[in-house]
Amino acid sequence: MATTATPIEYSAGNILCKGVYFTPTQVNGSLPVILVAPAWDGLNQEVRDKAAKLADAGYIAFAIDLLGEGKTMTDMADLMPTLTPFFENRGMLLERMLAAVTTASKIPSADLSRIGAIGYCFGGTAVLDLARAGSDPIKGVVSFHGGLEGNMLDNPTTLSTKVLVLHGEDDPLVPPEQVAAFKAEMTEKQVDWQLHAYGHTMHAFTRPEANDPAFGAVYNLSADDRSWQAMLNFFEEVL
Repeated sequence: MATTATPIEYSAGNILCKGVYFTPTQVNGSLPVILVAPAWDGLNQEVRDKAAKLADAGYIAFAIDLLGEGKTMTDMADLMPTLTPFFENRGMLLERMLAAVTTASKIPSADLSRIGAIGYCFGGTAVLDLARAGSDPIKGVVSFHGGLEGNMLDNPTTLSTKVLVLHGEDDPLVPPEQVAAFKAEMTEKQVDWQLHAYGHTMHAFTRPEANDPAFGAVYNLSADDRSWQAMLNFFEEVL
């Protein structure tokens, strides 16, 4: 299926964000919208390709700009300087996500009663924070090898957003105690949640360029394929 990419600018606080949404070329009526939150390195071609693939599946896919100004990173030396401000202020991360949700209302043919979100690595943390915030329009979120640690924000005690976590069992960046704490948190908040753990799989398993066993980030083709199908099945049910 052919898709069309349309740039869209929006503000999150005083930050200009530069996203892009992908739609099937032939649109009949309204379509559900899925926000796509990138990893720490920003809205690069890899993320755009994933959003285009979602549009091929019949969704409007809104690839969002978490870093602002359309920035992308290529040097791993920038990893912690990029992420630290967000982890020191999770409210800022949530602000970026909520701004994207608001912007989705400006997308032609978007069915605002059917909004979901997916995220990769840092973006996985971001979509889980969106779910934690009790964002009513968000029907379901999917985290691909994202961090699962909670935040200290004033979140609701029960949540209606459905949650799917796609996790590498051997991910050293998301250790078993963090997984256990996340499960307990979701259960306490009465979330309809799932967690799929892929054996012999490390962090960044959906990223073809990932090949750093010492860091714990390695691409895994079978986990990539299986997790994508799990995500499609989830949204077929939720949206």
